[in-house]
Amino acid sequence: MKRILKYEQTLTLHGEDGEKLRISYDNRGEPYRQGVSLWLESGTTLQGVFIDEREVRQLQNLLDLLYPRK
Repeated sequence: MKRILKYEQTLTLHGEDGEKLRISYDNRGEPYRQGVSLWLESGTTLQGVFIDEREVRQLQNLLDLLYPRK
């Protein structure tokens, strides 16, 4: 699995039908939050979701359960 460098790198995953999922570190203001932005590109549609640090940890825990590290 690729490691994302906190302010410098975006991970792009490619789907079967040409979709792209871009994942990158992000932060938001008022109130200040750190987390990850997920951008799904499908054809001409681009949808973004910001998940905060707590939700990132929940996603990480779920992925560890589904695909344990060796």
